[in-house]
Amino acid sequence: MNILLVEDNLAEARLLKEVLKGAILSRFNLAHVKRLGEAIASLETESFDVVLLDLTLPDSEGLASLDSLIQHAPSLPIVVLTNTNDDELAIESVRHGAQDYLMKRQINQEILVRSLRYAIERKQAAEALREANEILEKRVQERTAALEMANELLRQEIEWRQRIQSRLELAQQAGKIASFEWLIPTNDIVWTAELEALYGLAPGSFDGQYEGWMQSIHPDDRPKVEQELWQAVKNGQGLDTEFRIVCPSDTRREEEYYLLDEASCPLTSSCCVPGEIRWIAVKSSLFCDQIGKPVRMIGIHMDITEKKQLEAQFLRAQRLESLGTLASGIAHDLNNILTPILAVVQLLPLKLPNLNNNTQQLLKTLESSAQRGADLIKQILSFARGVEGKRVNLQIHHLLFEIEQIIHQTLPKSIDIHSNIPANLWTISGDTTQLHQVFMNLCVNARDAMPEGGNLQIIAQNFMVDEQYARMHIDAKVGAYVVVTVADTGMGIPPEIIHRVFDPFFTTKEVGKGTGLGLSAVLGIVKSHGGFIDVQSEVNKGSVFKVFLPAIESPTQETDDDLELLTGEQELILVVDDEAAITEITKTTLETYNYRVLTASDGIEAIALYAEYKDEIAGVLMDIMMPTMDGTTIIPLLRRLNPNVYVLAMSGLNSTEVVSQVQKLGFQGFLSKPFTTKELLWALYKGLGTAV
Repeated sequence: MNILLVEDNLAEARLLKEVLKGAILSRFNLAHVKRLGEAIASLETESFDVVLLDLTLPDSEGLASLDSLIQHAPSLPIVVLTNTNDDELAIESVRHGAQDYLMKRQINQEILVRSLRYAIERKQAAEALREANEILEKRVQERTAALEMANELLRQEIEWRQRIQSRLELAQQAGKIASFEWLIPTNDIVWTAELEALYGLAPGSFDGQYEGWMQSIHPDDRPKVEQELWQAVKNGQGLDTEFRIVCPSDTRREEEYYLLDEASCPLTSSCCVPGEIRWIAVKSSLFCDQIGKPVRMIGIHMDITEKKQLEAQFLRAQRLESLGTLASGIAHDLNNILTPILAVVQLLPLKLPNLNNNTQQLLKTLESSAQRGADLIKQILSFARGVEGKRVNLQIHHLLFEIEQIIHQTLPKSIDIHSNIPANLWTISGDTTQLHQVFMNLCVNARDAMPEGGNLQIIAQNFMVDEQYARMHIDAKVGAYVVVTVADTGMGIPPEIIHRVFDPFFTTKEVGKGTGLGLSAVLGIVKSHGGFIDVQSEVNKGSVFKVFLPAIESPTQETDDDLELLTGEQELILVVDDEAAITEITKTTLETYNYRVLTASDGIEAIALYAEYKDEIAGVLMDIMMPTMDGTTIIPLLRRLNPNVYVLAMSGLNSTEVVSQVQKLGFQGFLSKPFTTKELLWALYKGLGTAV
């Protein structure tokens, strides 16, 4: 320890040297100067760990000496020395920046050594906090600037979309605009041939009567249109409204309608299809005679059906985006709740080894339920935000056997379930949760197709796809597959819509009984696994869905349930999380498996602990979403203290975006909440084995 003593009294300086000689510090260097100017000159040429400063000097006196020294060396800890027993002076010294205040007459070896050590530690902690605040402020400024830039880009995008939308509307109107004139005194209406085509009528077939026009409007919209029309006449204004029409049904003579081709339709786009519901917008102006009496209304009709459809899709996309945001927030909180539950239920058998069989079964039920809750959250996020799947080598017959058990318990008794799932199926590489979702969706769809009961078959087999078979299926490749067939004897799928069953939002179910996302999610998951789906169906005879999953040559890696292989060797782990339940149960779990643990509830406490124990801490387990200072802010500070620190991120959000973010920031691993004891131990085992 290099100490700079600023003391003009030689006797007191010698006394301090003698006190330090017998101290527990085995190595120190004490440099002595008599004046403040000499001290400042020494600081410019030499490096010191701490300063002992007498407040009464020949060239400076009182707190001015302290202020001048801090100005020249702001990061150097200072202990003030004085012969005055003045509490107010002590307080003012600390306020001005001193780390401690000592009475010369009361100094002994223990007091002096402790004061020097604490002064250095306090200054280091203050500097770390100051750097943390600077980094945090800089991060806030950067995020504010990024937000402003994003807002500007959003504004430009909105303007661009508005311009595109205006041009799109002009293009639509150019092909779907027709004029009309209403003679108010006689109630006669003059329509052009384009307007008749817009309403699905043959040229000249409109009778020119007000009632004829009203009858063509959708019954639900007719009262509103009539009210708006006569209110506009009463107020001396034109009509500006939107409504639906029902194109004339094909019970009338077929020759009264236009064929859907450019030669026969006076509009540049398709005319009204019999029985179709379309949206019409009317914009018009009202003309009055010399005494102000309304005499006629002239305007245009526009087909805005496509605009309404685009609006509906846009609103649906907004709802899905909101659902994704909501699901992410809820998933984070629920995963924080499930994490200690899973950890506790796995620790109890170790802490209480003499539990009876009934209690052990209850614990297994609790663990299974908590794990299924975590899996359910992952299934929600797989659509809402895109969950990073965990691919493992697996024998699919285990998964199919579990699904068979579930559907036996949940499907109506009117449905007979038959299965043929051999044990010698080839190995595949897949995400168990996602594949569970695929086959459960297919079984639920089969149930819905058999409301009166029927037969459901689940068949699995090994299958070799040759070149001829691959040519018949665009997504197939030559090679080995495991084929899982889900067949029902339900109502079947009409041939005209069978090609649409995998389209997002397409469903034949009643409103409220299906979103049209189930099969689209099934197809997405199967394709992400390198497989494909074949569908065959016949109305009133049932449907057959065949899921082809590519087989792999490597054998299944059976999981080793012996956690003793992952036991620690008394490594010290720092656990950082703002959820007290998570830090406590994680601490208990790690200590049970021979780790030592420090816990911190926020970033500032984590930095202080790491600065104190950095030579002992082997790894840091840190939540990336915390108030005040989150994990993304803390890791640069930890890297400054130790560039080789092993940091494992954990979060209740397991999205592709989050995993990518933590990798870019320098985290060596990622642990998704809720995690099992084995996942926690395995992550530390892998990380500490490769950490420097």
